[in-house]
Amino acid sequence: MTDPSEVGGPSAGPHADPAYALARSQEEYQRLTRQGAFLKGTTERLLRAAGIEPGLRVLDVGSGAGDVALLAAELVGPAGQVVGIDVDGAALTIARERAQSAGHHNVTFIEGDVRTAELDQDFDAAVGRLVLMYWADPAQAVRRIAGCVRPGGVVVFQELDMDPSVRSRSFPDETLWNRTSRLIVETFGHAGMHMRMGRQLHGVFLAAGLPTPVMRDEALVGGGPDFDGYGWVAGVARGVAPLMAKFGVADAGALEPETLADRIRDDAVAAGAVVWTPPFVGAYARTPAG
Repeated sequence: MTDPSEVGGPSAGPHADPAYALARSQEEYQRLTRQGAFLKGTTERLLRAAGIEPGLRVLDVGSGAGDVALLAAELVGPAGQVVGIDVDGAALTIARERAQSAGHHNVTFIEGDVRTAELDQDFDAAVGRLVLMYWADPAQAVRRIAGCVRPGGVVVFQELDMDPSVRSRSFPDETLWNRTSRLIVETFGHAGMHMRMGRQLHGVFLAAGLPTPVMRDEALVGGGPDFDGYGWVAGVARGVAPLMAKFGVADAGALEPETLADRIRDDAVAAGAVVWTPPFVGAYARTPAG
């Protein structure tokens, strides 16, 4: 569910960052690219609403394989610039190759932790997707990031809100999609990340010294044989399968990850089910004028 943002780097607070729940591997980078395509619409709507437009200079936090950076590059156009930063150098190699293949010559990537790296302080905007849930102190990180944005610039984050009390994300309830989703949420909870980061964005922005953010909530809903969400959920489950086994949530072999996407799809189609993701919550605010 998450980009391999900047986890594992220096902690921003008195406690260590949660462990990244998904393996850093070529398979995971491919999953992230597929995830980027699945989430592109909801992230693009958020960035456009926040005012990401041609000519801006944008900092992309936790770039991973580059999906949000490439989307931002499309929005700012050749007159704009995007700088992506991530601690995962292998992911950034892929991001650079993708930017070159797409003809985005206005994108550069830096290997490092945004909380400690020396960065310019004249960005028009800073953006990040599925990043803050992995940081021990999200407010302190956002304060640091906002400091890289010029007065009157915009800070934009999009995070999942995985409420463990929600027991159903399908109708009818008893679907393989629903059972798999519950296993993923339980595993992420054991890993120690901020499960309600989407809803926490309001308080994080205020604690970081930003104004009250404008917020958006969007789940991706689908059914029938062609919904891309089946592959998304199966890919996340496959990525966290080792942690599922470690925490005693589920046996990785019993999950049968190689065929999981097809089985989730077939089960949903047979039940005539509609299924949906947890909410993707976006927040954006302008930095205070100087």
